[in-house]
Amino acid sequence: MTDQSLASYLAGQPVILAALVGLLIAGAGWTTEHSRPHLAQRLRLTGYLAMAAAGALIIVDVARKAEHSDAKLQLVPITEARVSGAETVIPLGADGHYHAVVSINGHPVSAMIDTGATYTSFEESAASDLDLSPSQGRLPTELETANGIITARFGIARELRLGNIVVKDAEIAITPDTAAPQAVVGMNLLSGLASWRVEAGELHLVPAR
Repeated sequence: MTDQSLASYLAGQPVILAALVGLLIAGAGWTTEHSRPHLAQRLRLTGYLAMAAAGALIIVDVARKAEHSDAKLQLVPITEARVSGAETVIPLGADGHYHAVVSINGHPVSAMIDTGATYTSFEESAASDLDLSPSQGRLPTELETANGIITARFGIARELRLGNIVVKDAEIAITPDTAAPQAVVGMNLLSGLASWRVEAGELHLVPAR
C-alpha cells in the first residue's frame, strides 16, 4: 500500500485514525519520560484516552451492525409453518401476526405474512444478502405504509419458497432501511395461490396447481 492510498484509507476511517494518533501521542510520552516527565505524563494520558475512546466507538459500531444484521434476517422465526396435506399452515404468533421462514434465492429469512400489504417486501440491506437487486426496467414507486409514504424499488427473486409453495421470478419490493427491519409476504404473492383462509387461528395457504 502506497503512502497516498494509506492516507486515503485513513481519511475514510476516522476511528482507526484516532486510535493511531492516540498511540503516537502515548509513544511520544514514553520517549520524553526522562527529559520532561510532567509533559510525558500528560501525553500518555491523552494518548490512552484517545485510544480508549476509539475502542469504545469500535465496540458500539460492531454491536450496532450485529444487532441490525440479526434483526434484518431473523433466522429464528416466532412461529413455525408446517405442511399439512396440500396446505401450508402457519400458527398465529405471540405478537398477533403470522410469521414463517421464507427462502429467497436459497436464503432463509423470517417474514410476516401480511394480507394488508400489497407487495412482498424486504429492506435494502436485507435484499443485498438475499441476492436481490433493483430492476433497471421499472421505475421506483411510492407506497403507503404504517410509517408513511416511502419510495420502493422492485427486484425479482429467482425463487421464493414458503412451505410447499414455490414461486419463480417473484416480484419483490425493496424498501428503505428502518430501525426495526421487517420482511413481509404480501398480497402479490398470496393472490397467486389457489386459496388462503384463517381457520381456528391458523393461516392456511393452498398453492396453485
